[in-house]
Amino acid sequence: MFSRARWRLTLSFAGVLALIIVLMGAAVLYTGRRVLFDQVNDDLTARAERESRPLAERLLQRIRNGDTPAGVDIGPAFTAGGYFYAVTNATGDVIGSTANADPAGLADQATVEKALENGPAFIDTDSSDGDQLRVYLVPLAGQRQQPRFVLQVGRSTEPERDALRRLTFVLAAGGAGGLVLALGAGFWLAGRALRPIQAAMDRQRAFVADASHELRTPLSLIRANAELLQRGRDSPVSANIASVDDIIGETDRLTGLVGQMLTLARSDAGESTVQMALLDLHALAEDIAREMRLLAEPKRIALEVQPGTAVYVAGDETRLRELITIMLDNAIKYSDAGAGPVNMRVERNGTNAILRVGDAGRGIPPEALPQIFDRFYRADKSRSRDVGGAGLGLAIAKWIVEAHKGTIAIDSEPGRGTVVTVELPAHP
Repeated sequence: MFSRARWRLTLSFAGVLALIIVLMGAAVLYTGRRVLFDQVNDDLTARAERESRPLAERLLQRIRNGDTPAGVDIGPAFTAGGYFYAVTNATGDVIGSTANADPAGLADQATVEKALENGPAFIDTDSSDGDQLRVYLVPLAGQRQQPRFVLQVGRSTEPERDALRRLTFVLAAGGAGGLVLALGAGFWLAGRALRPIQAAMDRQRAFVADASHELRTPLSLIRANAELLQRGRDSPVSANIASVDDIIGETDRLTGLVGQMLTLARSDAGESTVQMALLDLHALAEDIAREMRLLAEPKRIALEVQPGTAVYVAGDETRLRELITIMLDNAIKYSDAGAGPVNMRVERNGTNAILRVGDAGRGIPPEALPQIFDRFYRADKSRSRDVGGAGLGLAIAKWIVEAHKGTIAIDSEPGRGTVVTVELPAHP
């Protein structure tokens, strides 16, 4: 799915870029053509203006003298740049031209007549060699009753067209190269853009798979005990009280698991909020420790809170209570019976409030620490069900800490215990 999406994004990006390149290339070619041919037109116009009046006077003088107009001198003595000059009568016959004028490239009779009627005009013609020419036609001034003549000034436009062809090639090659680079860059950028989405989808699939696995076991036990009760429906409940206790225990476990999953789902959706209020973190920790001693006593584990002064923070009491409970619960659960004490300390360090819980339990292997805050991750999967853990507690703890703009860190060594440290912004 992500591979197809990546290619769709890449091709869409390349298509848009190709359209932009084509439009920009067309604009550059159009502008370049206009500039080049406007320059040609300006040159032809200037030359025609310089030549038309002297030529008209020479023609008028020859007519007044009774001479034929044919053979009239035309154009400068030296025509640099390939410019040619010719003068034609109303029927399109050439009556004078420079030596480099190609009759095949001059205007025909219909074009001459149109110029005599409508005024100066530019036309494109082809020489006998196949070169493209630009010719400027200018009717020569004279009395209405006298013969009318048209001056034609032109030159080859092959240099301009060759420049446009080279420009087209450069634009096409550059555009193709840019498009290839854009495809590569677009594919890479699409991959980077989709990576967080893919990671989120992978986490969601893993979450669903892990949740299904966690739910399957208690549901199977509930069903098995329910079937046992069904088979012994004629027996008193007291005869199957163990099955009833198992059903209640697994139901409690499911309730807690669903509650944790709901908390994380709401946090992912941004629906969980924290209600900030000023509170004494040290007093809160002592209160929770008093309640948690009921869980520590059966395992002969001492739960100690180091003495200290009040440390105030702005936080959500319910969420912080849940955070401290998770930290103490993990410390007790993953400590063997009769192990060393669980110590909790609350102190202020500059602008931060420090909450630290240490135990003398089994510890966490170094390779497990990078994933310890992942959902459903458990360092010791073989014993997790025995202690009732689903692997969501630390994920919830991390979310609570981050919601309070704090940090949480774990320092652990197998066989020597674990220390969990939370830093929260202290109230001034």
